[in-house]
Amino acid sequence: MPITRSVFRKVVRERAAVLAADAPTESFSSESLLGASIRSTIGVPLWKGEDILGVLQVDNRDAPAMFDSADLDALGVLAATASLAVANARLIRRLRAAEEKLTKENRFLKRRERSRRGEVEIIGKSRAMTGLIEQLDKVANTRVTVLIEGETGTGKELVASALHYRSRRREQLFVAQNCAAMPENLLESELFGHKRGAFTGATEEKKGLFDIADGGTLFLDEVTEMPMALQAKLLRVLQEGEIRPVGATHEKHVNVRIVAASNRNLEEEVKKGTFREDLYYRLKVFPLTVPPLRERRDDIPLLAGHFLERYTKEIGKPVAGFAQDAMELMMGYEWPGNVRELENEVQRVVIQADADGFVTSDLLSPRVRKVEGIVTRAGVTRGTLKQMVEQVEKFFLIEALREHGNNKTSAAKALGITREGLHKKLRQLKLT
Repeated sequence: MPITRSVFRKVVRERAAVLAADAPTESFSSESLLGASIRSTIGVPLWKGEDILGVLQVDNRDAPAMFDSADLDALGVLAATASLAVANARLIRRLRAAEEKLTKENRFLKRRERSRRGEVEIIGKSRAMTGLIEQLDKVANTRVTVLIEGETGTGKELVASALHYRSRRREQLFVAQNCAAMPENLLESELFGHKRGAFTGATEEKKGLFDIADGGTLFLDEVTEMPMALQAKLLRVLQEGEIRPVGATHEKHVNVRIVAASNRNLEEEVKKGTFREDLYYRLKVFPLTVPPLRERRDDIPLLAGHFLERYTKEIGKPVAGFAQDAMELMMGYEWPGNVRELENEVQRVVIQADADGFVTSDLLSPRVRKVEGIVTRAGVTRGTLKQMVEQVEKFFLIEALREHGNNKTSAAKALGITREGLHKKLRQLKLT
């Protein structure tokens, strides 16, 4: 239906409502008004803040004096609602456009993340790591809950992400949360979400990580740090697949695969009463143990080379590689901080090394160079890295057994390995 342009222009120009009880006699004799036989009309602006979105116009084409001030007020109320409807419609249109853009960006980021994960795929060709990868591949495409155990710095989160990206859930999100990084009240809200007004400061509704990871994988690192009350809620998720946000009155179903990790012995925590026994059995359906770096020394050159390549690119300084004396010391060091400590060490030596030069033993940290004297005492003869490391290991094992009167339990504890691990080493080095 054609609009009356003169009324529209007057409303916009004067930024006010217009009422013409008898339009032809009130200087509204425009062609569009007369052509439509309009006798009485009202025009009301549609506001959004200080801006006019449009004009709501009502016409009477039968008789003059049809509209009065009461009609103008009623149309003003309708215009307020209409203004909100128009603004919301435009907002929804923008949100849909933004959603489409975010969906495209999300697909791109997921592809890039998968590519990056492929580049930093689990590095290691040692027997211990080969066995771990075989176990990981067996469980990847199941819905089984996985518990990853291992010392700090061994790469438990990397194993968890590899599990996700090798599974059918790879197109969905992989979300990680360190349970030791938040206090109890914040951790509950972070994991399960909360409703508006659920507690002081909850000014808006928030989705929890279980909701965000729906369809994908949620990695809970340091799960033993989770308070007992939250352990009960986690157990319900594992049993029923349901979550209840803080302040909510009903549950919500989620499809999330949970991968948990801890550097503590969960059985010991259960005995202490700090971890629920029923949750322990739910989590430890398929345990994976990430070996410490000292039990996979053959992987040290591979890992060091990988980190060297990464940080030479990042820092923009080419480094030729590791000198033999430096690599010998790195192979002989125990690495209590495991792969994370090795990565930090390589990053530091790249900063210190000369451009196009080799990383020599004098650039290593004092704690790594401490093994120099031990290497000399062990009477290590030149050979391959593997042969020299075996000689150092033999020396350590013999010394530990001698110091503890051949008590293998005590020697193993001093060496930071299990009694079974000690027996395995003794067999490998032909000391039994």
